[in-house]
Amino acid sequence: MIDLLKRHRVLICAGTGGVGKTSLSASLGVLAAQSGLRTLVLTIDPAHRLAQALGLEKQAGVDVPVPAVPGLHACMIDPRSEFDEFVLGSVDNTIAKGLFNNRLYQQLVSNLNGSQEFTSLVRLLKSVRDPNYDLVILDTPPTQNAVDFLKAPERLYALFQDTVIGWFAHPEKEESFIKRTLHRGTRLVTTALEAVTGSKFIAELKDFFTHISHLRGRISEISWQVGDLLHAESTGFILVTGFDETKLKEALEFQADLQGENLHLRAVIVNRWFPEWSEGSHQWSAEWSHSADFKELKEFYERFSEFFRQRQEAYDRFVHHLGQTGADPSPVLKLPDFKNTVQGIEDLTRVATTINEKWRSLP
Repeated sequence: MIDLLKRHRVLICAGTGGVGKTSLSASLGVLAAQSGLRTLVLTIDPAHRLAQALGLEKQAGVDVPVPAVPGLHACMIDPRSEFDEFVLGSVDNTIAKGLFNNRLYQQLVSNLNGSQEFTSLVRLLKSVRDPNYDLVILDTPPTQNAVDFLKAPERLYALFQDTVIGWFAHPEKEESFIKRTLHRGTRLVTTALEAVTGSKFIAELKDFFTHISHLRGRISEISWQVGDLLHAESTGFILVTGFDETKLKEALEFQADLQGENLHLRAVIVNRWFPEWSEGSHQWSAEWSHSADFKELKEFYERFSEFFRQRQEAYDRFVHHLGQTGADPSPVLKLPDFKNTVQGIEDLTRVATTINEKWRSLP
């Protein structure tokens, strides 16, 4: 695993929600820093204890050094402030101020479809250009499929296309007859909307699209830059999934999305596999067989083992399907379900050590 970390400038931990991406991203950051790499972990919204462990409490948007792990920094991305900063760097102050004062912008910017993904990628671009880091690890926002994340800049750009903005922009004198006709149709629509919502809302809406139209070129530029970065050989994806069949099925769809986009899937981590104590062979004394308590405990263990045997079959089918994709199959690493919730530096270090040991034992 250390070799994988050292071969990349960017590693993106992707997967659906609830599979432990944030903890694994942080653990990989610990392992990378311990290996001598100056590392930054970017995350959207880590759990409270994890934020505390990474030193991120009340410091959203700022790269902070992680206590007890020299060389490791972490940043909790604040989508709203990140988008505001993007606006300030893309248009002049008058236009930016007009947007910031617009109530629709204040309400929509954090809720636009793909805004979290877009701001994550904008922040990633900025961090990769920082010479203080050898490796940047991105913990992606939870999405149901990879395309939602990968296409976020393009989708946001599509929202601001002429065909959309034109509905609310004011016609210019030199516009064609067709455009003027369209605007007359638009005015009929907005007049009807004014009757329902009030003219103030329509004025805010027009103002929003008029100002935000100035961002189109910059969003298009970012879209191209993100595409180049994601397709670079130095950028790799680590797909994180859970062990139940639903999560494994989602992971296969995620993998297909990545393959369809010609992106580099470097590893698959199946998180929270068998409980930690269930791994390996177990021996017990023959004398115990006469104990009623032992017999009851053994029956429970056997039922428990049967349950996980069925999960193992689901995992075997998952690995088989991965091998049928036509591409070189990525290494699949199984992490046990640890006894305690991962919430501090010691826990992250333990997970990092386990990842490295499991990786070494892969065939």
